[in-house]
Amino acid sequence: MADDAELAFLRSQEQEYDPSVAWPAADDQAPAHDDEEEYDPANMDTAQDPAQSEQAASMPGSAANSPPSADNQGENGAKPVFAETSAASTSAKQPRTIGGFVDESEDEEEELVAAPKMAAPALLRASEAAETPQRSITNTPNNTLPTPDVQLHSAQDQGASSVSASVAVNEPAPSIASVPVNGTTPVPDVTKPADLLTVDPARQATASVTPAPLSASLPKARLPQDTIGILNDRVQEDPRGDIEAWLSLISEQRKRHKYDEARDVFDRFLEQFPTAGEVWVDYINFETELDELSRVEQLFGKAVQNGAYVPVFQSYIDFVRRRFNLTNDASGKSRETIVMAYEFVLDQVGIDTDAGKLWIDYIELQKSAPGTLGGTNWQDMQKMDTLRKLYQRAVSIPTGATLEIWRDYDRFEMGLNKVTGRKNLQEKSPSYMTARSAINVLDNNITRGINKTTLPRLPPAPGFDGYDDYMNQVKLWKQWIQWEKSDPLECAIDDRALYNKRVLHIYKSALRSLRFWPELWYEAAEWSYENGLQTDGDKFLDDGVKANPESCLLAFRKGNQVELSTDFEEGQAGLVAKGNAVKKPYMDLLDTLYDLTAKTKKREEHSVARAREAFDAQKAADDAARAIAQGNAEDADEDDDAEVTRRAQEKEAAFNAQVHAISAGYNAQTLTLKKTLTFAWIALMQATRRVQGKGGNNSEVPGFRGIFTEARRKGKLLSEAYVASAQIEHHCYQDPAAGKIFERGMKLFPEDEQFALEYIKHLIKLNDSTNARAVFETIVGKLTAKPENIPRTKPLFLFFHEYEAHFGELAQITKMEQRMATLFPEDPQLQRFSRRFASSTFDPTTVRPIISPRTQMKPVMPIMQSIMPSIEEAMPNAPPQVQVQEQRIASPAPNVNSPHLAQLPMATNSPKRPLEDADDSAQPRKLARGESPLKGAAGRRLDAARRNMAASGSTPVGLPQGPAPLPREINFLLGIIPPAHTYRETRFKPEGLVSILRSISTIPIPTLPGHAQASLPQRWGTTATTAQQLQSIQEKYGNPGTQPPHGAWPQ
Repeated sequence: MADDAELAFLRSQEQEYDPSVAWPAADDQAPAHDDEEEYDPANMDTAQDPAQSEQAASMPGSAANSPPSADNQGENGAKPVFAETSAASTSAKQPRTIGGFVDESEDEEEELVAAPKMAAPALLRASEAAETPQRSITNTPNNTLPTPDVQLHSAQDQGASSVSASVAVNEPAPSIASVPVNGTTPVPDVTKPADLLTVDPARQATASVTPAPLSASLPKARLPQDTIGILNDRVQEDPRGDIEAWLSLISEQRKRHKYDEARDVFDRFLEQFPTAGEVWVDYINFETELDELSRVEQLFGKAVQNGAYVPVFQSYIDFVRRRFNLTNDASGKSRETIVMAYEFVLDQVGIDTDAGKLWIDYIELQKSAPGTLGGTNWQDMQKMDTLRKLYQRAVSIPTGATLEIWRDYDRFEMGLNKVTGRKNLQEKSPSYMTARSAINVLDNNITRGINKTTLPRLPPAPGFDGYDDYMNQVKLWKQWIQWEKSDPLECAIDDRALYNKRVLHIYKSALRSLRFWPELWYEAAEWSYENGLQTDGDKFLDDGVKANPESCLLAFRKGNQVELSTDFEEGQAGLVAKGNAVKKPYMDLLDTLYDLTAKTKKREEHSVARAREAFDAQKAADDAARAIAQGNAEDADEDDDAEVTRRAQEKEAAFNAQVHAISAGYNAQTLTLKKTLTFAWIALMQATRRVQGKGGNNSEVPGFRGIFTEARRKGKLLSEAYVASAQIEHHCYQDPAAGKIFERGMKLFPEDEQFALEYIKHLIKLNDSTNARAVFETIVGKLTAKPENIPRTKPLFLFFHEYEAHFGELAQITKMEQRMATLFPEDPQLQRFSRRFASSTFDPTTVRPIISPRTQMKPVMPIMQSIMPSIEEAMPNAPPQVQVQEQRIASPAPNVNSPHLAQLPMATNSPKRPLEDADDSAQPRKLARGESPLKGAAGRRLDAARRNMAASGSTPVGLPQGPAPLPREINFLLGIIPPAHTYRETRFKPEGLVSILRSISTIPIPTLPGHAQASLPQRWGTTATTAQQLQSIQEKYGNPGTQPPHGAWPQ
């Protein structure tokens, strides 16, 4: 079988295109035509086809995405070991050591070291011993770097708090001899025996989290007094994040007078943070104190090119004025040099809001120039013109000294000639007022809360300390940028160059503080390109990629910009050159991500090793203390052995939980990095296809197939890369190789439901329903075998149910729904049935047609506030006692003497609001009245329309007629009447009372003699007005033909 496999492989090299073969091919092979070749990704040997079994941890909820090693088809190929077997066996076995080295297996994630044939059986035996698939060492820069020495306490700060989902891997860095050169086949390390060649350990193909190997060695701890060594370790471990270590190391070297070492730290820091203006100033002052003026000149040459930071340019001016003394400047060359320096500085940072001092110093310098203000010779007039131009430039720029400069300018003009001065001041007044208002807005609104530090920090992760503050700074800087883009100085039309300069300056100022925020670099580059500033846009992208080499956003934008360029010659040579240029930013990104993945693994190993070290130390201390206590007969308490065992088990369980949390946390980071790597490879494949096309076997133009081959060789790919490659083959070239890539992916990711779903969709597009059903049943059978994986099958069932409902038989649809009801009992049966006929935008089963418009489409009357609200509400079950609060009941008259009012509760249903205590003497409030009638012709037309509608018996739709308003007094009376449930005395029937009142022939009207009416004060019920009201009531409701008898009331 081995001979047959080898013969088949050799034939494929001669006739077929194999994307797994590294580029370039051997020179002696004749190139095949692209039209005749067959792209088969399954034809590859062990050394050329790295499997992706490390994807177990990368797929959420399951490691079933991890491929088995069934694809090892080379010589001495091992049989595949499935995920279930690997999960059970690996967790029970410890790593195997050979000659002091850990001999672990690794499934097909990385390139196998091309060792002599005698090494292959050793690797095979190692794989069989571990019962896990093989994986090889990645030929990437992340394995070529030595493990950094990390001091103990700083390493302990790294990771016990992090939580991760796969197993950490002990990745020994190969020696230089084993590193491939220029993408060629890796050369075995002849300095080691063949049996000492190790590969990366296999990932557990299980859903559970397995801790990293506990045998990882920690770097040697430093002594506490070795401050410089500790700081160097911190800097080496975290060069971009630990700025405090950088500054402390510089300070420590300076305190010990190790000036050369301090310079080295300064240079390394400024190489990492070239826009750190504060450190540039410190470095310049450091050299200035040592009187190293030549070094200072060199530093200024570097500093002024790396950021428009005002203090740096202020130091530059101070240095120039120190070197060129004006005291003995008889020739005037020193003054000329200083003036040139000021002009250069103001051209760079003169528009900065903090540049006010520079303008004032420059004005003072020009005032000290030869000549007399107000003089009449040429030198005096020249000085006056120079100062006037300088003043007019300065007052038009919003700085902190704008007001001071304007006042000085006013004195200057008025001191020369008041008439001319007023004219000049009036001409520049609009520019000054614009600048003054702009600086006021900046100081009071825009820049408040902004941190203008030039020492950038990495953005904290969401939810962690400092994240909100960092995002607030991003928000404030963006507000400032948007304000500057709004052209507050109104110069965008008249002076476009000044407008562009101001916007670029604010972008650079913001990027000094937010150096590690890629979105801001992208926005600056985009704005530059949109405004025709090609050079500035390219510089923003280059600097942004240098500051954030792991940013996909900037790398993709850089690659896109290179792809848009037309600076390449025609022909195949131009395609190759352009392809390499486009590939470079992507490969730089990928190398950084691979390196970061390796560092994450090592941090995980160190964290687990530190946790083990602390646990062992604590356990040893407990054992020693227990032994001492038991050895002392007098103090021995004869501890219960069961209690001691229980405590030991609890501590062991706590340690295992800690290790589990550490692995879970770091594997969450690893998963993110793998996804990022995968999509970076996909982006590179797409860009290469646009530039070079498909590519061919033995062709100088590799095309996207060559990129896919290289991606598989480097490893750490997820299933999305295979899906993207297959879709490019199908949609762009209608090549049957798409099916082969999907088949290959199914072997590598046998339990990846998303990949299987894409494969099924591809087969459905090809109208291959038989294989689609087979793939569906295969993946569903594997996933449903484990109850915890059943929810992952739901997208598959939903898609295939939709397909069966549209194109299948009824029996298949019913069977499918029965399976879904068994697996997903929480879903209602109606939903499953209606999904047969629904689309993404319409469900006909939920439609309710209109049968009777009169019944089903009655308009909803709007709830309108009536002119007179209801006075009483039915409150049959109201509480018998309502708490009485201090309040006053509004009434028409302030003096109402009723024996019952004092005991009544608050009238909650009164149509009026209660009055304030301060309004005791005020009149009762007016009620809301109805709509005021319109006047004039409009009012007459409206009134006529209402009368016509009333005559016809129709009512306007939406305007119901409310009840007629009650008189004010009756409304008040009804408002103070308490609810019925509060009345506990004898109740009368209202109907009977009304009947009695109607049957009474006369109602005596109380009257008084004339002398009594004149002497007695008027009371309620005895006034003439009341008598008239009673008489009116009698005439309306009583017997109008009967007159009241005389003498009914006492005279």
